[in-house]
Order: sequence, then structure tokens, then C-alpha cells
Amino acid sequence: MTKIANIDTLLAEQAIRQAVTAYSRGCDRCDLDIFKSAFHNDAEVKYGTYDGHYEKFCEDIVEGNLTLQDTSHTIINEHYTIDTASNKASGEVYVLAFWAVGGHNYTCSGRYIDKYESRNDDWRITFRQYVYDWSRTTEYCGDDPNKLFEGLIYRGTQNKNDLSYKILNEK
Repeated sequence: MTKIANIDTLLAEQAIRQAVTAYSRGCDRCDLDIFKSAFHNDAEVKYGTYDGHYEKFCEDIVEGNLTLQDTSHTIINEHYTIDTASNKASGEVYVLAFWAVGGHNYTCSGRYIDKYESRNDDWRITFRQYVYDWSRTTEYCGDDPNKLFEGLIYRGTQNKNDLSYKILNEK
């Protein structure tokens, strides 16, 4: 049986989840401030395509995502080990990413192997190792060739014009 050790552990897990989802939201909305807010200032990332300080990584990803038609980073499974006494935690987070560019749709499955720390009661990522598991590429056939989604008129955008900013009262 799995039990929550105490309320502090539960609160820490929720704070860590907020950092993990800020990463995905910032990436997909191409919002550099939200994207970088997932990390402590000295955080490192290892992707193979880039290994180093998180800030340059975030800048490069936002710049690249602005050239894509669509992006979506979906968190699927999460497993955390949290030690509130030391203000340290680790996690394995499954991610399924989708994007479209150049006449193709891409799907990529992988995992973030993370280390987190709480500094001044602020849990964020200190280290992220991306592990690639599998991917699929298909030809792009249009947004809705069979008109299955034509009634869905509210479209997401990769910028601060996205409806989420208006609804969530963000600037």
C-alpha cells in the first residue's frame, strides 16, 4: 500500500507538479517566462541535442516551437520520491509530445528524469534528463479533413493571444 507520509509531502508533490506543468505550458504557449519558472536558476538539462544550463535550452525551444504549426506536451504518468526534511525530491514523468511542421505530424514519447529542490518554500526543477522512448511520424492531412471538429472554433495559439491568458487573468 502506498501512503502519503504527511501533509508536507502532499504539499511538496503538488508544488512539484506545478513546476512540471509550467514547463509544458510555457513550452506550448512559447512563453519564456512561464517555461523558465519551472527551474531554479542553477538548473541543468540533458537532452543530447542540448546539455547545459536550462536558460539557453528554454530560449532555443521557444524559438524552435515558433516555427511549428502546433505543439502539445502532455504529462501522462508521474512518480515522485520526496524528502521534505532535506528539501529534495526526484521524479520520473512520462510525456507524450505532438507537433506538426513541414507536412508531417510527429508524436514522441519519452520521460523526464528529474531532481527537484525546495528553496525558500519554492519547489522547482534542478536537473532534468530527457529519455527518448519512441516516436511516430505521419503525413499531415489537414486540420480536419473529415470535418469532425468544425464546430470547435476556439483555437489555441503559441503566444499570449491564447484564450488561456484571458480566462486565467494573465497578462
